[in-house]
Amino acid sequence: MLENWNVFVVAERDGEDELLEELIEDGEFERSGVNDILIGNVDEIVEFLDDAEDKKYSHLNHVVPIDDAFSAPPDNLTDVLKSRIARYIDEFDPTDTFGFLVERRGQKENVSSSREVENEVGGYFYGLLEKIHGKKPKENRKNPDKLIAIEIVGNRCGLGFITREMREKYSVIRVK
Repeated sequence: MLENWNVFVVAERDGEDELLEELIEDGEFERSGVNDILIGNVDEIVEFLDDAEDKKYSHLNHVVPIDDAFSAPPDNLTDVLKSRIARYIDEFDPTDTFGFLVERRGQKENVSSSREVENEVGGYFYGLLEKIHGKKPKENRKNPDKLIAIEIVGNRCGLGFITREMREKYSVIRVK
């Protein structure tokens, strides 16, 4: 099981096997346990994103770069996420719009929904921004200046900090 991963990769529908084969030379990748979802570790994230943007991987749907990967049991997931996202507070200026997204896949029984986790953890981050900047932050769900994306597969979690510039440069970085 891959402990340190820095990319969350979604294959085209039913293209997981082919994508895994395409990626084999460019890093360490493995199946996540959820169809068409791979996690991986690449040495150079920018080079990987450039290759993905240049259509090197024909079975790739989209990528989320990850800068913090960890395991979190479902019973204290929101507490763990709150402690981990606090590290991003200094990345936000008072004039930035922000977005917050949680996407959960696998092991959905007896745990909160993506939306519930997003509301609780996003609300916590909103409160931190308000406290630090002394004013209500501006949320923009469709096209924020800066976005925190949380990808959860089973008990594996990945946090990605994504700027508008990154999304504009790399069309393969897509979050819902």
